[in-house]
Amino acid sequence: MYFRMLSQRRPTDFCHTGFVLEPLPAPPPTHAPKAAWRAWARRVRAQEVTTEHNREVANALIAWPPYRRAQRVLIYLPFGSEVKLNDLLVETGKSFYLTRTWETADRGLTVHRLDWNRLETHRFGYLQPAASTEVVPPKEIELALVPGLTFDLLGTRLGYGQGYYDRFLPQLRGEVPRVGVTLDALVVPQLPRDVFDVPVTYLATESGVRQIVGEAETET
Repeated sequence: MYFRMLSQRRPTDFCHTGFVLEPLPAPPPTHAPKAAWRAWARRVRAQEVTTEHNREVANALIAWPPYRRAQRVLIYLPFGSEVKLNDLLVETGKSFYLTRTWETADRGLTVHRLDWNRLETHRFGYLQPAASTEVVPPKEIELALVPGLTFDLLGTRLGYGQGYYDRFLPQLRGEVPRVGVTLDALVVPQLPRDVFDVPVTYLATESGVRQIVGEAETET
């Protein structure tokens, strides 16, 4: 699959309604602080995410063999302008799981079976499993769909700055695909990376799913 990089976007692209979109802001330099990258990514994502993009990302995952084989899938419920994966949740034959964010740092993220009747709203505004729902061992997950503000071609993920996923992802079995879900416009050549940052192993965008392999990529 082909990833349309930000640098390949024309100064003015047309959206499906016929209106001319404003040019996307240029990304910061690689050495810029993460706060600058987060501000840039929020602007781009708010402008880029559409219902059509959501559907295209979901369809790319549905067509991807590792996703089709997986029975226990960690998903997320979108927060703000995150890519929405609602189309996946109507599939049968899979069990979907969510993370719960605990207020105390020592608990971090825990895994719970998705139950629409047992959700509550986190203080930041997103839905998550209620505290009373059963905790599932992360080792039971067969594929993890990971949100983020922006990703780079080496799998580096930039989140909201709390480090929850960086502490959680190593709890998955090593062979489990960690799939960063984003848009082509939010995949950049290189992001600043700290030693504690845990990269994803695949990227899923509206163009398809590709694997991260060391310093290079292979398309799938």
